[in-house]
Amino acid sequence: MIIEHVIIEDKIKEKILEKHNVTAEEIRNVLFQNPLVIRTKKPRYLAIGFDYRYLTIVFEYARKTANIVTAYPSSKWQKKLYKSKRE
Repeated sequence: MIIEHVIIEDKIKEKILEKHNVTAEEIRNVLFQNPLVIRTKKPRYLAIGFDYRYLTIVFEYARKTANIVTAYPSSKWQKKLYKSKRE
């Protein structure tokens, strides 16, 4: 999957920062550094990656653009999944 653009609406950006303490810059860094991407049941994707800390990002994808739904620090099982797929 090729991601060239990342869109984060202002209200989503504020919510993610206030609730999960994740910045837009961290989200972009993870998505542009070859994260583990998994398709979910809905037409959404889950990306797990590392940029100073492990982050999980939920997004919709169309035309090489990731439209961010939410992002948060990864749980233990998500970190373990990421590490097992990257080794």
